[in-house]
Amino acid sequence: MHSAVQLQPEALIDRQRKTIAEHITHEQAKHWPGVYGTFTPNHDEAYYDVVPFQMRFQKLQGVADFYQAMATAFPDFQIIVHTQSDVPGVSVLEVQIEGTHKGEYGGVPATGCRISFPLLGLFLFDKATGDLVAERIYFDNNTIMAQIRGEMRPEDAFDLRRIEGR
Repeated sequence: MHSAVQLQPEALIDRQRKTIAEHITHEQAKHWPGVYGTFTPNHDEAYYDVVPFQMRFQKLQGVADFYQAMATAFPDFQIIVHTQSDVPGVSVLEVQIEGTHKGEYGGVPATGCRISFPLLGLFLFDKATGDLVAERIYFDNNTIMAQIRGEMRPEDAFDLRRIEGR
């Protein structure tokens, strides 16, 4: 939806929400072409920032490389969305990630241990077109490492659902 006319704020936020819903649906289904398809048609602009690693995966190929590494390490991962807030150009999600360590992660071979950790994701959009340009994620990697090494049980980790009384 490239256009010379900038989207109105309400239309932009609506597009952001629809894109994120589609993005997460594809992630849950492990339908990677669908996930990649939610990013900007200009694949050279797309990127994925993993803040705890201080790494940027550039262009659509970098985005795909990141997802493939995570799908190998935690092939059954699921995303539980707790909150979403949107302003024109940025959507913020608080989620819980759960899965099983079945492939190498952080130098640790598969242990079969369960993981569960909170994650904050920023989705960055082009304000003129409404295209998803980037995702930037924040999480505590030490929690993941302790869980995959069997030093911490996921149920002992911080879980937003406990606060919400679920």
